[in-house]
Amino acid sequence: MTQPIQFERRTESAAFFSPLAGMAFAEDRIEVRTDPLTGMTAIASAGLEAKEEMFLGKADWAYTDLLVARSRDGCFFCPEKVLEATPKHPDELVPGGRLTRGRALVFPNLFPLAAVHAVVTFPDKHFLRPSEFTPSLLEEGLGAAVDFSRRAAAFYPEMTYVSVCCNHMLPGGASLVHPHLQIFGGETVPWLVRLYWDRSADWLGRHGVSYWAALVDQEQAAGERYVWGAGGVHWLVPFAPAGAREALAVVPAAERVTDLGDEHVAALAAGLTRILTWYEDEGLSAFNFTLSGGPLDGRDVGHPVVLRVIARTAFKQDYRTDDYFLQKQLGGELMFAAPEEMAAQLRPLF
Repeated sequence: MTQPIQFERRTESAAFFSPLAGMAFAEDRIEVRTDPLTGMTAIASAGLEAKEEMFLGKADWAYTDLLVARSRDGCFFCPEKVLEATPKHPDELVPGGRLTRGRALVFPNLFPLAAVHAVVTFPDKHFLRPSEFTPSLLEEGLGAAVDFSRRAAAFYPEMTYVSVCCNHMLPGGASLVHPHLQIFGGETVPWLVRLYWDRSADWLGRHGVSYWAALVDQEQAAGERYVWGAGGVHWLVPFAPAGAREALAVVPAAERVTDLGDEHVAALAAGLTRILTWYEDEGLSAFNFTLSGGPLDGRDVGHPVVLRVIARTAFKQDYRTDDYFLQKQLGGELMFAAPEEMAAQLRPLF
């Protein structure tokens, strides 16, 4: 029988004379959780939840509307310019140079960071609040990305890795307010993806079953962090989150992004819509997500397709970043609220 996944947490205390307690001696309880697969740590302290708004803030929609209006004129993702201002793929890869699926349009990134680096945008949508990423729109965008990934994998046989990513709004790293996804792949595998592959392969070798399948089974049985399952896709909140308000979608039957079927894409879009709408309801406006799977060369590393979505600092005047040394250089993360509490808030939305 497969050994259950061990969810390890420990507590530490920091003691000092606190001005918040009239300079009396006080102890602050700290909880440290360790990700069962990677060993990454996520940290919460007794007073951290009250500081979440200082880190993430609340969206200033009036200020956002000013930016949207100011950036509309001359936007080269909008319909007046997109066909003349964006590159084209070789006809052998995509007949006509650009791929379309419903409202989604796929073309090369003008400033590529990988051998395969394409953009998926919705020309008629200059700006979208998180709640406006509807299931049908996301289904078209994700579906176009999967379609292009299959074509790229066949066209570039040396390509071993591909992911579908999104930076939404300036705090999420976007250079344009116009919503778009990115398809990112090539021969070089990003170090964190390789870490997940290596750790997943090690787990598969030791236990004879995919860590991710075991995670879904165990979390679904426990119920604390499991949120929803449909269409072969399982949504849950990770025990040790790697970003603010992080949620995961696991597709156990799809080993690679190129294996995703229409039912999977529809279920991913439906779940992602609910998460993004919840972000907006919580006053947030920026986010990132990545959709990655196993190697494209056919190796089984026990890592199916996984989507990770995180909230970023809300866009407002004088917004601050939510990353600092802990995330960028020490590989840790803050937990403003318990993952179990987040899952409890999400379940009714599904």
